[in-house]
Amino acid sequence: MAYYAIAPLMCVLPLIQNELCMHLFLHQAWGGPTKNQYAVVIPPDSPNGFGGTAENDWVVTNGLDASRSNTVGRGQGFTINNSLSKFSFYTSFNLVFENGRLPGFFRNLLMVSGALQEELENLARGIAKFKAVQMSSLSNVYELTLHAYYSPMDSCGVS
Repeated sequence: MAYYAIAPLMCVLPLIQNELCMHLFLHQAWGGPTKNQYAVVIPPDSPNGFGGTAENDWVVTNGLDASRSNTVGRGQGFTINNSLSKFSFYTSFNLVFENGRLPGFFRNLLMVSGALQEELENLARGIAKFKAVQMSSLSNVYELTLHAYYSPMDSCGVS
């Protein structure tokens, strides 16, 4: 099964829109031999770790089991604990694809609060859905579903 699909959309405006759908798995490890998240701010006296900040370089694959899946890219960014009363996190990261670009223009995606924007070449809008599918004392695996719309650069006659 392919981990992405791109399809042209019909629009009212004379502008071509493409739809991008991706189904990936993000592997977060804050301990163990595959550690890919490091705490950079640990507030000493804050309730629930409020203000705690970690830098991330998560592995992103096209399957649940990282050892039997292809690595698609890396989720590089940060996570901040943003609540005094409970564990609640704000996360922002660039999804950097390995081995060059995906077909259909995508190279480096900027994810902010579930909104998806393509950096450098295209402007995209869409949603991201995270669902925890495996949790342990040292790591988590999240199912990551991305759904975005974007206008290719050649759709308006600009090169």
